[in-house]
Amino acid sequence: MSSDVFHPHRNVTGHPIPEVVLRTRRSVMEAANELKAQRTRKRRHAGIALLALGTLIVLFAPALMTVANDLSAGEHFFDLPVLVLTFFLVMLSAVFAVLLLKWRERDVDGDQR
Repeated sequence: MSSDVFHPHRNVTGHPIPEVVLRTRRSVMEAANELKAQRTRKRRHAGIALLALGTLIVLFAPALMTVANDLSAGEHFFDLPVLVLTFFLVMLSAVFAVLLLKWRERDVDGDQR
């Protein structure tokens, strides 16, 4: 084995070659910046998802309570107000799921670039 692997070439002053040091420093700084950006992106995505979930709960909690009261008062599941609310909840959940999948797909494409 060559001793050059363990001891880099030294210039006249006795320090390692500045190009090697600068290249290593650049690659370490680039990796640190990428990790920081990834952490920030994950936090932002979690915050947006929590905001969307909270908004859905706040918007549909009164309607869900009304449906629960109607069902407990003797109305049937196949009454028009209950069916309409159930249909909208299913559609809203489906749209939210599709948006999350597209969002995740876009993030995966962005990470591969």
